[in-house]
Amino acid sequence: MKPGRIAAWAIAAVAVPGLAACSGSSPASPASSPAASSSAGTSSPAQSRAQSPAGSQPAAQGQTAGSGSLTPPGTHLAFGGAATVGWVPPSRDTGTGAHQGIKLKVAVVSIQKGTMADFRNVELNANERKSTPYYVQLRVTALSSTPVPKDSDPAITFAAIDDRGQEQQSITFLGTFSRCDDPMPPKQFVIGKTYQSCLAYLIPGGGSIQRVQWDNGPAAVNEVTPYFDRPIVWG
Repeated sequence: MKPGRIAAWAIAAVAVPGLAACSGSSPASPASSPAASSSAGTSSPAQSRAQSPAGSQPAAQGQTAGSGSLTPPGTHLAFGGAATVGWVPPSRDTGTGAHQGIKLKVAVVSIQKGTMADFRNVELNANERKSTPYYVQLRVTALSSTPVPKDSDPAITFAAIDDRGQEQQSITFLGTFSRCDDPMPPKQFVIGKTYQSCLAYLIPGGGSIQRVQWDNGPAAVNEVTPYFDRPIVWG
């Protein structure tokens, strides 16, 4: 598997009042009274990215993977600005062959600061209660007829970077969190279909989310996608 960020998630209804929240990279915590406990994701340095093999040409790689004209690696966009990307689902991001992406138009609509009042129905520990909620609003549009693999969601491919330059892990809710809902793509996610999504974060230490980036994309044989080192950035 080529270098990249692997995100795991779970979405399920709960038969008790309140919500359960858990890190996007770890299993959900067991329920303990009306609401289950929450665990905010740990951060990791955004700069710790694998280097592209010597002699590679990022712009050419992105175009030779069969996804048509894509937004160039390293592009910076304002909020609401759309990028054309070739999304490679985790189930297809294996082996050393060429990886062709599913063509999408994606945009980061906004980064919004929340309050702990938003989590009144979610059980958090003392440290999490001292964190600052942030919400990233997203928009994803299908540009091809290639079906999205079952249980795959391109929205979680976005990475939020805080004011210390660290990548923050979004949290996943078991149930519906009305303040920031993150639905799966529509069953009939075909050309022209769009869905809105939202990723929630608990940022410790008074930090904030400064930008959001997309580092996924097609790659040539035995190459890392050029977007891994030069992501598309919003904010």
